[in-house]
Amino acid sequence: MTGLRSPRNIVTLSVVVALLLLSSGLAHLGKPWLSLVPSGAALLVVFITRSALIGLLVGATCGALLVTNGAPLAAAEQLALQQFWPIFSSSWKLSAILFTLILGGFVTLVEAGGGLQGLVKRLLGSGRAPHKRMQLTVFGFGLLVFFDGLANTMLIGRLLRSAADRCGVSRQKLAYLADTTGSAVACLAFISTWIAFQLSMIHEGFALVGREVSAYTYFFKSLPFNYYCWFALLLALVSILREFNPGSMAKAERLARTMPRRDAQTSPIHANHWGLAIVPILVLTFSIPLLTYAIGAESLLPFSLSKFAQAYGRAETYVPQILVAASVLATLVAAAALMRAAKTGACSSAGTVFLSGVREIAKPTIVLIAAWMLGAVISQLGTADHLSALLEGRISAEFLPAMIFLFGAVISFSTGTSWGTMGVLMPLAIPVIFAMTGESSDAERDRTVAAAIGAVFSGAVFGDHCSPFSDTTIVASIASGVEPLDHVRTQMPFALIAALIALVLGFLPTGFGLPAWAALALGGACLVLLPTVSRKCDQTCPRD
Repeated sequence: MTGLRSPRNIVTLSVVVALLLLSSGLAHLGKPWLSLVPSGAALLVVFITRSALIGLLVGATCGALLVTNGAPLAAAEQLALQQFWPIFSSSWKLSAILFTLILGGFVTLVEAGGGLQGLVKRLLGSGRAPHKRMQLTVFGFGLLVFFDGLANTMLIGRLLRSAADRCGVSRQKLAYLADTTGSAVACLAFISTWIAFQLSMIHEGFALVGREVSAYTYFFKSLPFNYYCWFALLLALVSILREFNPGSMAKAERLARTMPRRDAQTSPIHANHWGLAIVPILVLTFSIPLLTYAIGAESLLPFSLSKFAQAYGRAETYVPQILVAASVLATLVAAAALMRAAKTGACSSAGTVFLSGVREIAKPTIVLIAAWMLGAVISQLGTADHLSALLEGRISAEFLPAMIFLFGAVISFSTGTSWGTMGVLMPLAIPVIFAMTGESSDAERDRTVAAAIGAVFSGAVFGDHCSPFSDTTIVASIASGVEPLDHVRTQMPFALIAALIALVLGFLPTGFGLPAWAALALGGACLVLLPTVSRKCDQTCPRD
């Protein structure tokens, strides 16, 4: 009772009640800006309570009140029937929950078998700076798991967090590296679970201006202009090699370095041959693209990359089931590896170990469900549509790529959905460009269209990296064992730096004719020099 009456809890309860009453009172106005209230309320409560779950649920409730014109009973029905229950009728979301739970058990099996300890020991060797080599290992795994952003963040964060602890790498840094490589790599990969949706959005944009084009051709044309994704990946690498940790990440890393570390020899889990870990991991990594190809391809042979890409497009609707099937297959392999290790008496039964991993990941999965509940009401209120409507008729052609990127970043951060951002902006951006470049040559218009497509993709991924409402952000924090707010706070400086350089040295110069390769080189050089400049500023600036 005393805890409930603490000043902090009283303030929290007062803020929550005020937000709910305010949402109920404003619901009758019917103004477009009210669609921003759920996101704003969720953000405010998250920062006050430091609880993503409470913030997301409050935001979802505020949204329900707005949808139902402030009627409490109707809002409760809206929450239950329109925001919560549809999650379990969506094959993608249900599969994502199952995949998350199964993967929690899978990683526990891999850890318990001792092969992971052997793998980490082999990867890290016995050289100096194990924290740096550990981070490079995380980054390398992030590039390897290119086929799906969600699978990337979950697999890497959950699989390597105990190894990161032993090497003096903070879990915040692990979450940042897993999150950064997740969406950015999936967005750039021409074969991934993203590609079918990306191509369909490009096709839709051209269809609105009456043009039939090869969406794949424009996807490849847009790759050099996807500045944020390239710069985010390069900044992650610079952060590792130059030990550049801006903001609160520096404190997290200093603390991790001073914590007592265990190595493979002193770990309570026996280190077995690294193959006991690498085989299940490879099964999980490659069974997803192989199963997708087998389902989507009209014939397995002859094999070609273009045929592989087409198979991904045909099998798009089966991707959720493929993720679950691949995780089950990999779990069976991991269980077999554990039973082999158990012959030495080092490990308990596979079933008990698997269930312990599922239980560990079950509670944080509720946060993901709450994020989907908020996302449902944000979509129902048309938040993204209201934001994107501000774009039309207010800028000149030269500033178009930069403004598309900025609007994409605002929409993706406010709504937490990268695909929703693409779905809203892509059909808007391409027609606007055709309308504003009517007197330009075809080559010049093509270049502007490619830059706009890259800007849409870049803006969409920005939200995936730092929005408290993004499922990728939440999954990365869950998998790495950190609070979502801590992950957002430590990743935000990196995301803002990459976004600022993408805007100032990428999209703005591109609008005035700078070639993409020059913008990439300019931004890359700036990122490489950034740690040196930052350290010099720290040395020259007076301290209290």
